[in-house]
Amino acid sequence: MRMVLKSALIIFSVFLFNINLLSQENTSEIREFLEELQKNQQEMRLELQELKSLLLRLPLPTAPNAPQPNNIKGIEFGIGDNPVLGSDNAKVILVEFTDYECSFCSRYVRETFPQILKEYVDKDILRYAVIDQPLPMHPKAEKAAQAAHCATDQGKFWEIHKLLMTQQDLLGDLSSYARSLDLNISEFEDCLAKEKYKERVSDNMALALRLEITGVPGFIIGLVDSQNSGSVTGISSIRGALPFSNFQKEIDSAITSNK
Repeated sequence: MRMVLKSALIIFSVFLFNINLLSQENTSEIREFLEELQKNQQEMRLELQELKSLLLRLPLPTAPNAPQPNNIKGIEFGIGDNPVLGSDNAKVILVEFTDYECSFCSRYVRETFPQILKEYVDKDILRYAVIDQPLPMHPKAEKAAQAAHCATDQGKFWEIHKLLMTQQDLLGDLSSYARSLDLNISEFEDCLAKEKYKERVSDNMALALRLEITGVPGFIIGLVDSQNSGSVTGISSIRGALPFSNFQKEIDSAITSNK
């Protein structure tokens, strides 16, 4: 704002200078005008300083995708037919709520998820589930979530999940992911066109809202029902694309407490 005002003043001064060359008799009027302009500029500067001071006293707004606090301990919920990795013998599960158009979700999948797989899931001591939570500001995320479930019909959920997250610049062409995975394109595109999994994605969004997972990526560490019914009892939650060490601490605590 200050630079704009300064530039405008310079341009106007040059204009007035040219007028002054043409008409010396208006010198006094021009001087008065410039003095008034300078006075107004000083008043505006004071008003801007006052406004800045006021804004600094206000609380910072919450980002649209910033995870909100929630107390998940003891809360029961079902993961339904959403994809799950890991051994049925593992008592503890990590549930990821995610958005395929979210850059933080992408970073988590690239940097932290592989370590969780290696240290826990591949060793049969942790289950892992993914639940959709496409946010309103991401127009491609909901359809991408449907595409992930369509790939599940051909046994390639985890493969397309990784591609969707690590190659987000291609979300406008969902079939490109299917071609990369050698899926049956006609079946995949038919699934998308008929919105076969629209209801599942909507149900996942409703679940995330009920659990107060309003930001992504969001995570719940829970205890799996002993009958493997798909029911989970919450133990703790993790918010954001944090480093592996943060997840390690919470997962180890949950596993130790439920041996």
